[in-house]
Amino acid sequence: MYKKLSLIIIYLLTVNCISSSNKLSEDSIYDSFGVVYSDINSTVVSGYKLLIVEPYFYTKQEINEFNSRGIKVVAYLSLGEVNESRRYFSEFKEIGLKGKNENHGSYFVDLSEARVKEKFVNEIVPELLSYGYDGLFLDTIDAVAPYTLRRNMEQDMVDLISGIRSRNPDKLLIQNAGLFLLDKTAAYIDAVTIEAVASGYDFTKNEYQIKPVEEYEERLDLINSLHSKFGTPFLIIDFAENYESSLQVKSRLEDSGYPFFISNIEFRGLPVLSGKSRTLKKGA
Repeated sequence: MYKKLSLIIIYLLTVNCISSSNKLSEDSIYDSFGVVYSDINSTVVSGYKLLIVEPYFYTKQEINEFNSRGIKVVAYLSLGEVNESRRYFSEFKEIGLKGKNENHGSYFVDLSEARVKEKFVNEIVPELLSYGYDGLFLDTIDAVAPYTLRRNMEQDMVDLISGIRSRNPDKLLIQNAGLFLLDKTAAYIDAVTIEAVASGYDFTKNEYQIKPVEEYEERLDLINSLHSKFGTPFLIIDFAENYESSLQVKSRLEDSGYPFFISNIEFRGLPVLSGKSRTLKKGA
């Protein structure tokens, strides 16, 4: 029992890993980032320069506490989908939704409606930033990907991101995925996160997976290509369910050249940091 407990403790201390390098400037915020969607105590977190959080868990005072500890805090914001728990869900539903994401239980937003984009830019974003957040984590951009039924709303997504940037020129904007739009959005964002590079999660089987070497290398080649083309910082988010698999994922990502973070699929908890990358690409 004690051996098993020890392994669990070690896993909790290592599964969330940050890569860093002296090739980054000392004030870079990307070499130690984390993602957490459960409520955490702002007075005890250490070792991070940037956190991506579920916004409605925290008060302005708590955001100030994070900042006083040298941590910038970025609020999660779903642009392509809306969950029933969001206070503005009923308004989007009244305007009209575009189907349901069965994996997450959220609904696709109709970005072709000017009222939706205006609500994001003029109401939702200002409210979030009024809490003192340093920026926004823009998620579910893939809701309008070319392979979806909502591909006709690609330009609407670009217009929305452009509108958010125009109103908030000094805030951090981090784009999650949506690589098919990067040629149009790169001018408006500060960094890109990409998930499931060395590992992944199968929602149909409800299980974590380690990607085959060939698939991992293909994902890494894609990141290298986009990083070279746009010069935008790329941050890798990967997944593991136990200590052994986290070590395997970590070993791969340490050689990737990019900052990385490893967590569970729900982003629960924020363990103590450990791990250093051996190299880091300039500008990453």
